[in-house]
Amino acid sequence: MKSLAILGSTGSIGTQTLDIVREHPDKFKVISLVANKNIELLEKQIKEFNPELVVVSDKEKAAELKEKVTVEDRKSTRLNSSHIPLSRMPSSA
Repeated sequence: MKSLAILGSTGSIGTQTLDIVREHPDKFKVISLVANKNIELLEKQIKEFNPELVVVSDKEKAAELKEKVTVEDRKSTRLNSSHIPLSRMPSSA
């Protein structure tokens, strides 16, 4: 199995690459997703592919994403922009 880091996961090439991963889950594992600002799509990708690391280049969008992801997502995924792992963030009530 090949481990993949998807740069630009919310763009056209990134989403097409993830389509191939969906078709061949026995051959590929997504270990990281990188995006600029499209945190709505990135949130869906996090839930589907459960990467170890997520990077959002826009710090404000990264902060928004941290508010959106669930506690379950935080256990296995680190969000990198402000360098605070999701697993260490307080859960939202």
